Amino acid sequence: MKFSATLASLSLLAVSVSAHRLPSRYAAARRGDQFVTGPCTTDSDCQQGCCGFTTGKCAGPAVAQTNGSGGCGFGTAAPNCNVAKALGLSDCVAGAVNGDITSPAIQQVAALVAQLNNLPFTPAAPAAAAPPAAAPPAAAPPAAEAPAAEAPPAANNAGAGAAAGGAGADAQTSLTLDPAVIAKGFADDGQNPPTAGQTASKTTTNNWINFCKLTLPGTPLTDGKQVQGGSCNPTPMGLLPSIEKMPSAKFNFPKNTDSINANVPFNASLNVLNFQTGVFTNAQKTYFSAPQTLNAQGEIIGHTHIVIETLQSIDQITPTDPKKFFFFKGVDDPAQNGIAIAFVAKGVPVGAYRMCSINTSANHSPVVGPIAQHGSFDDCVYFTAK
Repeated sequence: MKFSATLASLSLLAVSVSAHRLPSRYAAARRGDQFVTGPCTTDSDCQQGCCGFTTGKCAGPAVAQTNGSGGCGFGTAAPNCNVAKALGLSDCVAGAVNGDITSPAIQQVAALVAQLNNLPFTPAAPAAAAPPAAAPPAAAPPAAEAPAAEAPPAANNAGAGAAAGGAGADAQTSLTLDPAVIAKGFADDGQNPPTAGQTASKTTTNNWINFCKLTLPGTPLTDGKQVQGGSCNPTPMGLLPSIEKMPSAKFNFPKNTDSINANVPFNASLNVLNFQTGVFTNAQKTYFSAPQTLNAQGEIIGHTHIVIETLQSIDQITPTDPKKFFFFKGVDDPAQNGIAIAFVAKGVPVGAYRMCSINTSANHSPVVGPIAQHGSFDDCVYFTAK
């Protein structure tokens, strides 16, 4: 969700919800220049809609706050408390709701806030439907049909409904984002306070669940495929090991600067540490399609690959072309005594070479660690053949 665009759309809706003038700070928030993550302290905080919502979200001017937060119910409550009432929340002080919460403007904003914040929402019957409902028996059928009108909004907010009452549901088949897994830190761009030369992070309040929507259909989903033209992968990174269980690797043969006999078969061998190897999935159908996992010992579960590239010389400094390699082998078998082996059946011709490991999770994504500063999880050596 693009924060500024969302607030802009909400601001347009809010014009019809309330006649109150929005403070100038709201204009700044709408541009994305201001984001208040703490509780509301004044009515203007609530009115601009960018302080701590009940769910920790920022949803523009139509936001309800707890009555202990200051503002949002202690003065200029509308339109926030009207929307809160429409959402079935009890966040505003008694008597703060004023106006018709069944009005299209209130209902439209409530539906959007519910969608943004994963809240259940059952829309009220439109005002035009009121006369038939109040009429003699002939008007009864339209009133009975109201549940059918609720279905589409419920589908739009299925995540919220399931989150509220999905006990026992399979978390991996549910289309719900469970509030328990929402990473609130993702809403911080890291520039608080600003640091010169440091780039502000992209932010989200829904764990990036719809990130790939931004580039569809131009960029397809990875969807378990190796898409040569590029793709967008929605799979989360998964489980990260502790710093004590970060993987490491070092080639046993050939060693760095070794000179081996040309065109003679050999075993490329790699010593691995803190890494359960020999586990791999179908690379044609499940590529990057599942998160990284750990075994009972806290080690990454996956497999390694060994790739050999041809160099112009042993001291070559120009980057190689990743599309071109002399030998590539995924090591399917588990490492024996900490050694993974790939058999190079024809050896290598006379020349200079770089040999590297590519350690990955079971679904072929590169292994990921828990901290930024660490030694390489892979190894490379340079050797010649004569």
